[in-house]
Amino acid sequence: MIKRTLFFESSGHVKARMNQLVFTPETGEPRQVPIEDVGIVIVESQNITLSAHCLASLAENNTAVVFCNASHMPCSTLVAMDGHSTTQRQTEAQLSASEALNARLWKQTVQAKLRNQARCLEVGGRDGADKLRGIATGIRNGDPENGEGTAAILYFKAHFPEGGFKRERDGDMPNALMNYGYAIIRATMARALVGSGLFCGKGIHHANQYNAFVLADDIMEPYRPFVDNAVFNSSLREAVELDKGTKCALATLPASDVLVSGMKRPMMNAMSLTSASLARCFLKEDTAICYPELACCPRNSLRSTTMLSCGSMSFSIFR
Repeated sequence: MIKRTLFFESSGHVKARMNQLVFTPETGEPRQVPIEDVGIVIVESQNITLSAHCLASLAENNTAVVFCNASHMPCSTLVAMDGHSTTQRQTEAQLSASEALNARLWKQTVQAKLRNQARCLEVGGRDGADKLRGIATGIRNGDPENGEGTAAILYFKAHFPEGGFKRERDGDMPNALMNYGYAIIRATMARALVGSGLFCGKGIHHANQYNAFVLADDIMEPYRPFVDNAVFNSSLREAVELDKGTKCALATLPASDVLVSGMKRPMMNAMSLTSASLARCFLKEDTAICYPELACCPRNSLRSTTMLSCGSMSFSIFR
């Protein structure tokens, strides 16, 4: 089942009642959704209240809750502390993983990211895909030569051969679009990792004492090109601001189809496969992380991300 993404953009109150998430706006009739159907909640409004019972119920359902700041940008993520029946077993295996194992897993992660970046360039009809694949082939365990960074320079230069773009968190458009999409993917990945009994505070590569989601930052890397594909290879590329329409389009990404293990699956489900395979790697029951592939479709056959329905069963706006 595809879990729903709920987007709250207006003032009101959210509570849990009889396993239903109930939103009561300041004006208008209450609306409700079964909590078990909800995968992600995005709280954009600064004038909305959520009851403690509501947040606890969402956590018990392993629903990721993304809160936005006064600038309407995602600023924090709430995920469950215990989302798997054998969390202790998985966490112990993760924390005791050797440097060699983590280095091999990071190699797989970087290679998967670079292959998807190459496909993103091909979808957009741009040069440079073969160079990225060449770098991916040469990645060693732990990526000591920082092939990921070298590829990033080539990748963004290929998307903007005319120059004028620099990938920065607070940079010019389309940086804001990318930041928003990455934040949604990060929260979705954190949800999947917790659901597989893993601890987000211990990564396989990233290490930051101020970051409680370093594992999500590691494992989401091959998913970043899906955000880039939505931003660079659709009408979103021409967006001049991060408005409600562009946010709506980007927030539908977790329900979009990706190719994983030779089958099309919603991204949210693919992330669960990725996190479950990572847990098996830590438990030494598997040797490879299951990452998705970005399909190589011609640019003119790519459906514009902005055409995704904001009123679909997988995405709902609460006004």
